[in-house]
Amino acid sequence: MSIKKSPGQKRKKIVQIGVFLFFIITTYFAGQFWGSLSESSLSWVENHATVTATVTELLHEEEEYRNRKGRKRTKDVYSISYKFTVEGDEIDNTIEISSSQFNSIEEGSDIIVWYDSDDVYTNDTKENVESALASNNAVSNMFTVGVYTAPIALFLYWLLSIIFVRESKKSLPEGFYTETSWLDVDDKYMVALDGSELVYFDIDKSRISEVQQAYQNNASLEDLIGNSKSSKLKRIPLGEITELVSHHNSDVITIDYKGDSHKIEFLNQTVKQHALERIIKHIPTNLSYMKKERTRIQAAIPSFIWLLILVAVIYFVNYFLVNIVLGFYMLVSVLPKIISRLIDPTITQTWLIPTVSEEAVTE
Repeated sequence: MSIKKSPGQKRKKIVQIGVFLFFIITTYFAGQFWGSLSESSLSWVENHATVTATVTELLHEEEEYRNRKGRKRTKDVYSISYKFTVEGDEIDNTIEISSSQFNSIEEGSDIIVWYDSDDVYTNDTKENVESALASNNAVSNMFTVGVYTAPIALFLYWLLSIIFVRESKKSLPEGFYTETSWLDVDDKYMVALDGSELVYFDIDKSRISEVQQAYQNNASLEDLIGNSKSSKLKRIPLGEITELVSHHNSDVITIDYKGDSHKIEFLNQTVKQHALERIIKHIPTNLSYMKKERTRIQAAIPSFIWLLILVAVIYFVNYFLVNIVLGFYMLVSVLPKIISRLIDPTITQTWLIPTVSEEAVTE
């Protein structure tokens, strides 16, 4: 039986395929461009002359650099200095060579050098030139540019994931809910009713597919818990909770039990509402119910304040990279939330133990 995919999973697969194709195509054409540059830089070889040069110095240095994580690293750099004479003019040069060349050459020995017949100062060792010509092929060039196109592709994947790979707020996807359980593959999370207890647990990222398949094959709750390799399993007796809060435009419900606040997350808002309708059947009957409908401005004020804080940070910090990151965050997260709250103001449902007024206590 094939695994049913959620809308978010389907979009994620499309993004993955698209970014992979982007990476392959970009790397191929970038490799072609790199190859043309290499070919252009070696065009003098077609009209080269050969001369015997004398090695004047062998150099071995350690060069410091930072890797992608910003950590300091060192690498060995091997160089050779040589001189040769053409038509009475003495020419000298220093170039980098491989470690194998370095170990096979001695100071004062002779080496073969190629130089441009039209410009004697354009020269290199025969071994370096032949190696460069041999490595100037499509596959090698793609590997060379791949170290640059890969991070670009990863950034694009991250960007598209934020923008497009989101679960539809109004869908109730088949295969991700039953009358007593709700699977959240995005957050690697599952919620279930076990009698009058609410059970929720996380799912190890390496077990998502297995748990999803088992869930859709009607596995028992205990089997799902075992398959998940959960590191956080909670059971809440719904008959003993003191408060339950749900915002209609959120996929989270908050439950207070024995002084602890539990945030229970679902795949999307519609799945949460489906679960909420079944959960409230098990909560204490003495909990009072309140419904608060905010105005458009009231609903949007928290996001407006957050937007102003971010704008202030951009203004006072005024650092290009920080500005780009915060600007992007405002564009894809804060502004859409403000618009959403203005269009659809927050409605909060609360079930809680009634508070006893001071007058009632006095009486």
